[in-house]
Amino acid sequence: MTDNDRDVELLRSDPHALLLKYQETVRIIVKKYIEAGMFRAPEFDDIIQEINVSLLAKIPAMQRQYNGKSLFKTYFSVIVRNICLKEHHKGQKEIDFLQEDLSGYFVENSHEKRSVLDHEVRRFRTVVSLYDAQRPKLLLCLKLYFRIPMTPEDIRLWYPECSGEDQASLTRHFGLNYDQLSDIDIYKIVTPIMNRNEKRSNSVDAMRKWTDSKIREIIDLLNGRPKRTNHSVETLKILVDDFFSPFLLER
Repeated sequence: MTDNDRDVELLRSDPHALLLKYQETVRIIVKKYIEAGMFRAPEFDDIIQEINVSLLAKIPAMQRQYNGKSLFKTYFSVIVRNICLKEHHKGQKEIDFLQEDLSGYFVENSHEKRSVLDHEVRRFRTVVSLYDAQRPKLLLCLKLYFRIPMTPEDIRLWYPECSGEDQASLTRHFGLNYDQLSDIDIYKIVTPIMNRNEKRSNSVDAMRKWTDSKIREIIDLLNGRPKRTNHSVETLKILVDDFFSPFLLER
């Protein structure tokens, strides 16, 4: 019997024991969100408790819905991350102030500004790491959204088995400057390619909405709880540009 088989058996017969088994996984995920600035460190124990309460309530749904197509640990981790996002959004509603607009701050050239930008790029890297299996696709879509040239490595990371024809199409359209393309033009090109490789049937509009929702999510995570920065699409573009800069990879 594999570890996953034992997890499935516990899910059916003793789900409370299964939750106890996965407490370290819950703690690791919450620590990542604290590193990303989503929660404050003193909230750690309270967040763990909220997650466990939510997990207990979700046990019947988990027993019905888990289909074995992925490892239970992967399925469980996605549920914990979704609960973290809901807790974060709940906290965001309580914020009634805005911090300094960062867009002008970042573009000023000084050692102090560079230090702040480096710090925010590291936070952005941590936030992106929270998306685990979705991370390569998310990074690809961020490049498309902000019109950053795509590389063959981006495509291989997203889908290692992407056909040569699809790779050629992506690099032909997005390998160099493509500022002249509208959002709808980009999604019309990329959506059928993603659908073919991911075995999906998303519409162009669904692909656009997915990307927009992830961008809003990343901005919310960067702003933290309680809100300590005022990141926007403009400042996210600065972070994404810096993150992908080939001249800054050593940082």
